[in-house]
Amino acid sequence: MTYPAGQPSWTDLATPMPDQSKAFYTALFGWEYGESSEEYGHYAMAFQDGKLATGLAPLPPGAEMPSAWTVYFASDDIAADAEHVTRLGGQVIMGPMQIGDQGHMGVFSDPTGATFGLWQAGNHQGFEAREGDGSVAWVEVNTRDSARALSFYTQLFGAESTPIEGADYHQLRHGEQGYAGVSGHGANWEAVTEPHWVTYFYVTDVDRAAQVAQDQGGKVLVAPFDMPYGRMAVLADPAGATFSVMNPKPADD
Repeated sequence: MTYPAGQPSWTDLATPMPDQSKAFYTALFGWEYGESSEEYGHYAMAFQDGKLATGLAPLPPGAEMPSAWTVYFASDDIAADAEHVTRLGGQVIMGPMQIGDQGHMGVFSDPTGATFGLWQAGNHQGFEAREGDGSVAWVEVNTRDSARALSFYTQLFGAESTPIEGADYHQLRHGEQGYAGVSGHGANWEAVTEPHWVTYFYVTDVDRAAQVAQDQGGKVLVAPFDMPYGRMAVLADPAGATFSVMNPKPADD
């Protein structure tokens, strides 16, 4: 599967606790893992029913960066996009760099401080798992300056945006289909300590997922609740990386 430029194509976890993290997400989503490669820093691929779901990267001892999920957007020309990031007021954190024959990656921050990645595909195209527990259901940036973030991402990705009535929230879209959100609700959620991109994973049962996360040493940062687009919760894994789980089916359907 190939992904159009500007749309989310991959997400991965950087963690100081790779073995514990693997066990946690296996209990939560049922992921299985391929063998980690020393060539790529012991990066491990996670699979759902044999399809690529996400990646897991061990943080080196003493690394100052926190454990976190990173959302990557497809790029047709990552060098040009990196220059565009800086012209729009963002920053280059790492790269761009070539990852063997897999592709080229870079990590950046937007003008509000949220970190994201770009991926120019080689042999590795991105997600294969698109449905079922543990598949990526949605991504959004939570920020305290949604207007500035919206301007940045629409220009960087060549996207249009659609506001959600009654909320400080916009969907980024190419054509009619929304593919990511820009949310200004971060100031209202205790779970949001700084601007960041959130990965939403699909689960069949949000309440069960929240309980499993607690049982496996994680935390429930925002308890399961219903919204117009389904039911969701905000969780943290044992190393502190935050993410969301959701079932997009509204409760009254």
